[in-house]
Amino acid sequence: MEVKEARRLGRVALGLEPADCILAGGDVLNVYTGEVLQRQTVLIADGRIAYVGEPVEFPTGPRMEVYDLRGKTLIPGFIDGHCHMDVWLALKEYVRWSLPRGTTAVITECPSAGNAAGKDGVRAFIRSFQGLPEKLFTTAPMIPYLSAIREEGRALSKEDMKEILTWPEVVGLGEIYWSRFLQGDAEEEIEELIATAKSLGMTVEGHSAGAKKQRLQALVALGFEGCHEPITAQEVRERLRLGLTTMIREGSIRRELETVIPALVDMQLNLRRAVLVSDGVWPHHLVKLGHMDFIVNKAVSLGLDPITAVQMVTLNVAEHFNLDDQIGAIAPGRDADIVVTQSLKPIMAELVFAKGRLVARDRTMLNSAVQEVPGQGGSGPDGSGPDSNYKLRMKPMTSEDFNIVVPTTSRINRSSSSQDNAKIRVSELVTDIVTRETFQVLPVRNGCLVTDGVGDLVKAAVIDRYEGKNRKSIGFIQGYGLKRGAIASSFSFDEGNLVVIGTNDQDMAAAVNRIRELNGGVVYIVNGQIQVELPLPLFGSASLLGAVEAAERLDAIIAALKTNGCREDHNPLLTLLTTTFSAIPSIRLSVNGYWLSKENCYRGLYEE
Repeated sequence: MEVKEARRLGRVALGLEPADCILAGGDVLNVYTGEVLQRQTVLIADGRIAYVGEPVEFPTGPRMEVYDLRGKTLIPGFIDGHCHMDVWLALKEYVRWSLPRGTTAVITECPSAGNAAGKDGVRAFIRSFQGLPEKLFTTAPMIPYLSAIREEGRALSKEDMKEILTWPEVVGLGEIYWSRFLQGDAEEEIEELIATAKSLGMTVEGHSAGAKKQRLQALVALGFEGCHEPITAQEVRERLRLGLTTMIREGSIRRELETVIPALVDMQLNLRRAVLVSDGVWPHHLVKLGHMDFIVNKAVSLGLDPITAVQMVTLNVAEHFNLDDQIGAIAPGRDADIVVTQSLKPIMAELVFAKGRLVARDRTMLNSAVQEVPGQGGSGPDGSGPDSNYKLRMKPMTSEDFNIVVPTTSRINRSSSSQDNAKIRVSELVTDIVTRETFQVLPVRNGCLVTDGVGDLVKAAVIDRYEGKNRKSIGFIQGYGLKRGAIASSFSFDEGNLVVIGTNDQDMAAAVNRIRELNGGVVYIVNGQIQVELPLPLFGSASLLGAVEAAERLDAIIAALKTNGCREDHNPLLTLLTTTFSAIPSIRLSVNGYWLSKENCYRGLYEE
């Protein structure tokens, strides 16, 4: 804040100048003390709070806005401290649905932007923050730095990461997979990036799924400051005891509240370092359920104290990211990001103020706010800009590209038959995300593996979409259930490459080629015919469609996959996207072959 701005706030607080806006008579939740202060007056000037307290005489001005909020409760705007807003929707659509429900700030990862176009992609993504009424911050994307290894090197170099850390919109070092850190080949470089982030006063975000006891303590000693991976109350407590800002998820990827909150409440811990986050909200959940309002209300319904829940999505987050001098509380000097609700149980946003300006009423964005939301890339309402100009670099594919020629050295012969066979490595689904390594014997005919009609196996392929050479790896998934066709996505977790799962090579090639025509998307094809598709031209990971239409198409894709055999209790689209997800046990498929997360190494299709 500049001296002139601070001086004006002081003069407004002293009654020497009129405020721009008065919120009169409402009860104010003070997140510092946990009190609800009755019948307060809030004075706002230049988008910031000048005064919060008992009503006194203040001068009026000709353009002053006054809101009578007697009988209402004022709370700070919600903050999502960990999510992924570079997928599924243009930012303008996320904001259009998130802000009216009370989320006024977001700290997002941006791996898809980094995967697609390196440092320039991250810069383009950040440019699209401009003019949005919801505050957006990002972390320097460690996921592509760690995982997106191409023939010419990493998608983001160490020097790129250091530069990104200096950009004003960046508030921390993005999530670091602990296995890649403690057992990987870039430990010294990661330590250097951690030191750089800390020297700049930024946080270091960790991804410590599965780390316990000594390993977890080592991560904290080495610099981790936050973690969003605990899945039980005991894991939350273990991380809180070590001083980690511990994030509990309730989003489209993971839903932990029902497991964690009741047990956590029984522990009667101090939760000032605990945070509620989404870790990403897909359009069909955003439209139907909401964003942070849904998470807070669900946590309260499970027994969490409402004031504690609000602290966990306001002050706790702001303090962790060193933003508490700007956001996270209703107090002098802070931005006037305020939600007006009838009660704290449940919280239903009746009015939402962003920087002191009314932007939403009754969970609907006001027209004046919508007009100020620019297109993705900051260029126009159609989303044109540097990020939408990204092109998938791929050649057309044929069904022959998915044939698996078995080397003579990998063939085996059963004594009862002259038929050659091959023992192959398989990724078996335990849940829709967790896998385990198994092996199966498949017949070899005309030198190629025969997979049609062999148990519950489907073929999967990961194809490079960045270098134009169609570099690929082919493997197998057991337990997916798909009986017809092929499903493909132009983005996936970690390395971000195109992933396709199919029951036959013809539909796999057709799905990949359709994604190439769309310049990104999710496509489901059966017998050469498109069943459902969702174009994703922004970085190959986000759509230009409105949230409602994108939500309908996502629902339709998931429904079509289940109709054609995928398990009802799984999210088959999530399985597709996490085929490459190297941070979760135990076997993944990368463009470089199978990745074994516990062993931290690549393996081939055939048993070594």
